[in-house]
Amino acid sequence: MNASTEKGLTCLWPPPVRPGDAVAVAAPASPVSREDWDRGVAILRDWGFKVVCGPEVFQTRAWGGEADRRLARRFLEIWRQAEVKAIIGARGGYGSLKVLPHLDLAALEAEPKRLVGFSDLTNLLWRLHRGLGLVTFHGPTVSHLPVLTPEARESFFYWLTAPGPQTVTFPGLTALLPGTGEGVLAGGNLTTLCHLLGTPYAPRFRDYILFLEDHNEALYRLDRLLHHLLLAGALDGVKGVVLGAFTGCGGSQEDLWEVLAAALAPLQVPVLAGLPVGHQPDNHTLPLGVWARVDSGAGSLTLAP
Repeated sequence: MNASTEKGLTCLWPPPVRPGDAVAVAAPASPVSREDWDRGVAILRDWGFKVVCGPEVFQTRAWGGEADRRLARRFLEIWRQAEVKAIIGARGGYGSLKVLPHLDLAALEAEPKRLVGFSDLTNLLWRLHRGLGLVTFHGPTVSHLPVLTPEARESFFYWLTAPGPQTVTFPGLTALLPGTGEGVLAGGNLTTLCHLLGTPYAPRFRDYILFLEDHNEALYRLDRLLHHLLLAGALDGVKGVVLGAFTGCGGSQEDLWEVLAAALAPLQVPVLAGLPVGHQPDNHTLPLGVWARVDSGAGSLTLAP
């Protein structure tokens, strides 16, 4: 396992996935349809990966704690399979928050794997990063793979197979608030992160570069969500913010950026927008837990070893 240390934080890189290795599909959130499964898995197999899963990826989730415990056990069983080198979410949706209390972090830490997902799976990406110091990957689920742009699909494959930290720059971003900042990259879906507040897994982004995206939230709700994070102290000490796609959120792009910039202005840190990540076909993969730099003058986010 690869490790890099920056200013006291050690980021642990799980081993890369290589052609011929197995990847597992897990459903700690919503199940996937057979059609989306078939289309997504065909892409993974075309890359030379074996694909394993259990019947739970297709099953409607029952209500109640026993279903949550069962899915957590199943997640651990898949994780601990020696042949499996990565876990990819079946889809987002709803439910991974309820799995968090039942995760055996010590068992997961003993056999590090690459975890990829987004949206509701932000819960797991943050928990495993913060709880284990593990690099996790904000990227497409199996159901989202078929609709990706070629560039986004290439990004997914790149980070699934990368042996460790790589220098990658996202240029052409729009500066909403000026400045430069450096820190460890973390974040994900704004609504999901807000749902963690008040729990034992509540996010704290001091010394981080924060990434955010969301989908189907009205502008006033985005403003409320950001103020919830601000008033809860979750954003105290953040070094910069980079915004991905906010699809289906109403208003023009100018309206959206005005709302987000106004809410984030009290932080007095650089805020950049337009990162090609989120609920859209151009959903590039981001390793969370890597060192990052935002530069409003250059309009860029750079990931670096």
